[in-house]
Amino acid sequence: MAKISVYIPEPQEEYSSENQRQILESIDTVKNQLNFAFQQDLKQEQDIFNYFMSWQYNTKALHLI
Repeated sequence: MAKISVYIPEPQEEYSSENQRQILESIDTVKNQLNFAFQQDLKQEQDIFNYFMSWQYNTKALHLI
């Protein structure tokens, strides 16, 4: 499971384009971190599956000998 840590600034009482840019940049950072973590999780899952399948194949091959 992904763990991310990003500071998202509080909106100001009065509109400020600089504040809005900071908020958008923080949200974009969250999106990128989640996407990266998700890709890493998928890769780990695939690696585990491949290891299991290769172990299962090798075990069956040993029984045939």
